[in-house]
Amino acid sequence: MMKRTIFLTAVALLISAGMSAQNATRTQTEQQNRSAATVQEQTQGQYQNYGQMTSEQKQARNAERKALKQQEKELKKQQKQQKMQDQQMKQEQYMDQNKAAVKNKGARTATPMKNAAKVSRGSGPGKK
Repeated sequence: MMKRTIFLTAVALLISAGMSAQNATRTQTEQQNRSAATVQEQTQGQYQNYGQMTSEQKQARNAERKALKQQEKELKKQQKQQKMQDQQMKQEQYMDQNKAAVKNKGARTATPMKNAAKVSRGSGPGKK
């Protein structure tokens, strides 16, 4: 009878240990399943947004494009102003050259005048 009681107690302990181990395994499996489901949801969310920008990213991109276009516009404006200034300077130089050419046109040097005066004097006082 004593052996039977010990045997039943041992069987009860084994069953209890088996149940505990099974509960622990079930709990661990449930946790893994939950984490797998969470990962799957996150992955699905990532695939759903894959290749699509968030609104903040779009705003930043648009602001960057706008700033770049503004810089290009300013650069073109500065180049146009520089070109206008260069043309104006060339025109002023051309005008100065024309003025100088007009002033010197027809002007005679002093040397021919002196020679002309000497030649037109005629014969000297010693020759009669």
